[in-house]
Amino acid sequence: MVFRLSERVQAAAFVAIVIVALVGLYAVVQALQPAAVQTLVIRHARLDVKGEAWSIRYEPVATTNNTAFAILREASLSLGFSLTYVPYEIPKGVFVTGINGSANGDGGRYWQYWVDGTYGAVAADHQRLHDGDIVQWTFSIPSGGG
Repeated sequence: MVFRLSERVQAAAFVAIVIVALVGLYAVVQALQPAAVQTLVIRHARLDVKGEAWSIRYEPVATTNNTAFAILREASLSLGFSLTYVPYEIPKGVFVTGINGSANGDGGRYWQYWVDGTYGAVAADHQRLHDGDIVQWTFSIPSGGG
């Protein structure tokens, strides 16, 4: 004799399994989110932005904008150039799409950043800065990460 569950019980079990799987997936995604960068004062950081035929340099004596993105945003507000970006929730982070009128994809070029010569491996708003760091944003054709 084979014991068989009713369709209603099977459907309820299926829904319960899907809910447990979604809750588990959500918990894993939340655990993998990067921690927020603590706001600290940094001194003598420098920002260099290099477009196709232009460049911008910004050198605040001190700032609390201590990420590669925050110092770029501060420079944009202070010097009056345009900055466009997309905030993402999963994974959490900011993706810069345009600086000073140069937009990602134009001529196969994209905005990429380096800190002290090291290619940015995390979202720019998660890249911490320290005293004396040099942040460089370059509008160029990607070359495989640095």
